[in-house]
Amino acid sequence: MKTIRISVAVDENTRSIIEDLAKRENKTISDIIRHAVLLYSKLKSKDLPINLIEEYLGIIPSGDNIIVDLELWLTILDELNKYGSEEFWNTIEKIGYKHGLEFRNKNNDIEQILRYLGLKHLFEFKRIENGYTLILSTRSETKVLKRYLKGLFESLRLNVDIIESLRKLIIVCKSEDSKSRK
Repeated sequence: MKTIRISVAVDENTRSIIEDLAKRENKTISDIIRHAVLLYSKLKSKDLPINLIEEYLGIIPSGDNIIVDLELWLTILDELNKYGSEEFWNTIEKIGYKHGLEFRNKNNDIEQILRYLGLKHLFEFKRIENGYTLILSTRSETKVLKRYLKGLFESLRLNVDIIESLRKLIIVCKSEDSKSRK
């Protein structure tokens, strides 16, 4: 493959990052830049927004998440929906509650939380007049997500109703008046 020399202007921080990568990878600066450009091109060809990739990078290395085959996940959910004990479902709520506490330290905005959970492919969502519609992959996810979100919203002290539908959960945000009445 014939190579062509080009010049690229970078700031001091970028130069330092490139040099550090080259050193750690035992590659040339040209190799690092070629690889970066090719990777960027692959991401753009799949029409993946770079900001979305950056958000995934915030999720993946934490070790708190795994990537699971959808068919396997649905099989597990089908079994849990049939045989899951009340103790199991209460545990799902407690996990949601704990995650809500983590979100509370970062952000209490329901839409940003739903967007973050959407990154994990738990659902897609759209805004409706007084809340959100969560579109699930299958019916099997309805109960587990409803119980998880119930715990999450409780810990965030968000006054919402969660209404089940086929492959959907509708989150209805209640007004401040209804919060004070309860």
